[in-house]
Amino acid sequence: MDEACREAEKGLGWTSPNPPVGCVIVKGSRVVGRGYHRRAGLPHAEIEALREAGKEAAGATVYVTLEPCCHQGRTPPCTQALITAGVARVVAGCSDPNPRVGGRGLRALARAGVRTRCGVLEERCQDLIRGFRHWIRHGRPWVELKLAASLDGRIATRTGASKWISSAPSRRLVQRMRARADAVLVGVGTVLADDPRLT
Repeated sequence: MDEACREAEKGLGWTSPNPPVGCVIVKGSRVVGRGYHRRAGLPHAEIEALREAGKEAAGATVYVTLEPCCHQGRTPPCTQALITAGVARVVAGCSDPNPRVGGRGLRALARAGVRTRCGVLEERCQDLIRGFRHWIRHGRPWVELKLAASLDGRIATRTGASKWISSAPSRRLVQRMRARADAVLVGVGTVLADDPRLT
């Protein structure tokens, strides 16, 4: 599941309104397929991994960070593709909070004779979809605030001459936060004073 999580991380910040999902297919002790959801409307992680695995998917174990979808949207249901491929087992990191799925994906697989398990590295998998989960449950975006301030509560010197008041590790963390975000907002004062790249 750790490798599936790493696959999912490749899609962070690119998949909205869908969640980032990663998938790894294992046969014996060999990884035969891997994939991640790249963008909304493109094939889901499971489909990418099944394509890479080809016929090796039959009898294999699928590790996927989020319960496979079971409804027709812009892409067909992943559950049907997994069943058709003949996988033996599906291990999901967490269940899908979307009411269109919410346990139905795993039940559809089980009805077709595929062994299922859910909740492996669940906290990490839930963290990957926190923005998606918040949107589904509350109908509004997940918001994170980044603020750098000096010990005296300032954000710059009196003249505004200071370039950085945060550390290099803090700036790297901000880049990871931005990569996960669907949008980055700043005030007009920041734009006028700093002309930030917002990348």
